[in-house]
Amino acid sequence: MSKIKIGHRHDRIIPLRDLNHYPGSEYLDMTIYLPWSKDTRRRLWLMGTRRRPVISIGDTTLNPKKASNQKPRWIDYGSARLPIITEPNFSLGSFHQLRIRGMEGCECVDSYLVITRMRNLMLDGCTLPETERKLWGLARCDAGETTLEPSRVTVGSGATFTAKYRAGAKGLPAGALVRFAVAKAFSGPQTEDPDAPGHVSIDEADCQVSITTIEQSIESHEKIDIICYLESGLSPATGFTLVYRTDRMYICPGGFMESERRFWYSHLPPLSAAVALSKDLPFVSLEDNRGHIFRVVPGKCRRLHLFLPGRRFYSKNLSLKGTFTDHYRNSPPAGKVDANIELCLLRGEDRIPLGSAEGHFTDRHRFEILLPRLDPGFYRAFAYHSGTLEELARSNPLEIIEESDQQDSLYWGEIHGHTEMSDGCGDYSELYRHAKDEGCLDFAAASDHAEYLSDNQWLRMQEVTNSHDFPGRFVTLLGYEWAGNQKDRNVYTSRSRLKLFRGNHPATDSLDTVWSFFRDDKEVVGGPHATMVHRTVWQHHNSSVERFAEIYSMWGASDFRDGPLVPQWIEEGRGLTVNDLLLKGAKLGFTAGSDCHEGHCGFSSEDPSGQGSTPHTFASVLLYRSGMTAAVMPELNRFSLIQAIRDRRTYATTGARILLEFNVSGFAMGSTGTAGEANCLARVHAVQPVCLLEIIKDGSIVCSEEFDDLDVSFRWLDPSLPQEEHYYYLHVVQVDGQMAWSSPVWIRPLKEPRYSA
Repeated sequence: MSKIKIGHRHDRIIPLRDLNHYPGSEYLDMTIYLPWSKDTRRRLWLMGTRRRPVISIGDTTLNPKKASNQKPRWIDYGSARLPIITEPNFSLGSFHQLRIRGMEGCECVDSYLVITRMRNLMLDGCTLPETERKLWGLARCDAGETTLEPSRVTVGSGATFTAKYRAGAKGLPAGALVRFAVAKAFSGPQTEDPDAPGHVSIDEADCQVSITTIEQSIESHEKIDIICYLESGLSPATGFTLVYRTDRMYICPGGFMESERRFWYSHLPPLSAAVALSKDLPFVSLEDNRGHIFRVVPGKCRRLHLFLPGRRFYSKNLSLKGTFTDHYRNSPPAGKVDANIELCLLRGEDRIPLGSAEGHFTDRHRFEILLPRLDPGFYRAFAYHSGTLEELARSNPLEIIEESDQQDSLYWGEIHGHTEMSDGCGDYSELYRHAKDEGCLDFAAASDHAEYLSDNQWLRMQEVTNSHDFPGRFVTLLGYEWAGNQKDRNVYTSRSRLKLFRGNHPATDSLDTVWSFFRDDKEVVGGPHATMVHRTVWQHHNSSVERFAEIYSMWGASDFRDGPLVPQWIEEGRGLTVNDLLLKGAKLGFTAGSDCHEGHCGFSSEDPSGQGSTPHTFASVLLYRSGMTAAVMPELNRFSLIQAIRDRRTYATTGARILLEFNVSGFAMGSTGTAGEANCLARVHAVQPVCLLEIIKDGSIVCSEEFDDLDVSFRWLDPSLPQEEHYYYLHVVQVDGQMAWSSPVWIRPLKEPRYSA
């Protein structure tokens, strides 16, 4: 196989129909992507009806030089140096804020912006296809068309795809190339073994065609490109067929309808095609209506999930909620739901019948049953098939506490989800509905990447988040993920507005700048996630803002380098573990999340039998189920939630809603205190039997005890007296492999002043 290398498509045509508007804003805006290049000078042309719109890309502003009188009307902005990165990075290019003043939203539908390295290019009177030919040698309307069979596949099932490519009315010359894209979440394409997963071959052809290159895409780190060489070219309306077999499939439903790879994360269907007239010209995407589309659909109903609240005082609005899903936890599932079930609560040996789910459905796949008056204690709900009495599902434990009890309530949620607003998919507003209705969470937050968001988008996103906030019932936080020179951090606030910092902008690409702005702000909190993967470093830690670490997500666990859930995408010498950060002096509480990129916060797709091996999203490196955060707080509202995170009154789980309490010499998790000894007390009420409890002290497991029970208590006295400050936390393992981590407690020797923070 003789590999062919083709460079980036540096000459871009940007459809301005995607510009964003916000009432009162003085400009339209959008985020654009430009590949890296050592030459940063570009010439700009705008096709539109307005006479003098002003264009800004980042901090570079361009005024119109002249406008043609021919139709279509082009405005020449001359050339300027743009803030393009000059070396390749993880994103293979850079994202920029495009702002246009002097243009109305309705005028954008048929307007285009050309950004090109061709400084002498003239576009007066050129149609869009003529412009494409000048830039790329080929117009999208001449690039041909494709069909795909099957075009609809059930989640998690393998498929043998047949992609038929047919040349356009102009045909293709000898030496032309056709590129097909395959997601890394699928079986890796190969030509050597026809019986192995990923095998790709040419089936039928009207010309001499060969697969010459299979390699990592230079435009996307999530795609593999298959490049076919047409030795003799193609006559008009002739073509060839490519066959590709994958044993792996997305486990989350969704539609893939894009033809153009505008961003590295563009959601292309399998075997999406692009054409280059020669190895010296760039690949050109097919027109949107000439490329194929693809849809992944849910499977049949296979699972029932039951949810109870965490810890509450009794009230009349406590309820049991149930959600039916397919095998991969997608809701609603395809087909009918069998509602032939009986439900009950168990408290020890006491059984409290709840009756049938019939009559309590809030949707065709969800039900909710109000709970009767409950005395203080621990409860679990069970679902049984009415005919066979087979156990179908069990809930998490619920603790009802005395009215006079000094304990705070415990709430479940997840604050790290991505949507189509950045490099994910799924509607932004739908993320909150899904978290509340499907996942039965108490709180949620989206955390889309700040550098992908335009100003007007962020204004609208804040309003959407605020509209889903209902104190006492369901709470949302404003938040985003910052990524710059000091790696990734998530930032959240209890307010209705949050200043946006983009890590790819020169003025805000330093974490020190971000933390300095938020320093001592008690309504803002930040923290790292997947610390080993993202190469988290210590030097930029700011204790007034950075109060938590996401110890677990779909990446895996970040507590130890040799743990059972260690992320697979790490190398020797990468970032610090959470224990490394604690040992350096950071005082961080623990949260867990998903980092899900499908807009399914806290209740995302999972493969129950494929933890650590099945890609749980379109990103091939996210191999574990979504995590969950427990927040201990007096009431359910934004301010209490931010304070719980800041005060480290949270703990993390791999998704199971395990109740736990952990204190050291009377000091609750998250606190700092002085004591003459470290007396650790743990109480756990699990979803499945607990098989192991571990106490970690200063990054080492100092005590390990095996169990086989749903409800366990454990006490351990550290035989060594504290001579300096030490931290302790609890690690819980269930028999099914699900885990939980309490936030740490810091104990100082008695010779130091006593305080708690």
